[in-house]
Amino acid sequence: MEKAFVSLAELQAEVQYLKVQQFKQEEVLKEKLSSPKEIFKAVTSLFKSDTGKRQSFTSELMNQDLITNITRVILPLLLNGVVFKKSGFIVKTLMTFISQKAATQVNSHTLSGLVDKVTGIFKKKDAQKPGKVAVVRDYGIPLDSETY
Repeated sequence: MEKAFVSLAELQAEVQYLKVQQFKQEEVLKEKLSSPKEIFKAVTSLFKSDTGKRQSFTSELMNQDLITNITRVILPLLLNGVVFKKSGFIVKTLMTFISQKAATQVNSHTLSGLVDKVTGIFKKKDAQKPGKVAVVRDYGIPLDSETY
């Protein structure tokens, strides 16, 4: 949100107001994260579903597309087998849990969007090359043909 300031006094008043707001927000965060129980609650709230209705594991798997189900298997294997190869049981368990949660966010739409972005980068680079003249090839109907 951008504001237009007419005078220096208005700008200084806005800076002071933002400093007060920052101080209030810091105090609220310190209050929320004052004990280990509150920190644990904040971390576990990140993994809870927002829908409020609980689905069974099988119905949750059936409602996901094929890409999501594949990443739910491949991502933990890749992380535990390659990235965290020499780590302990607890780290591998945590990584499996986190990768399962991350895999639910990957679906065919996000994957196709990512592929479109990557191909868009390469298409832009090809179009920006100087000295490259676009060749127009028309294999259509000749003007002197008898079709019209």
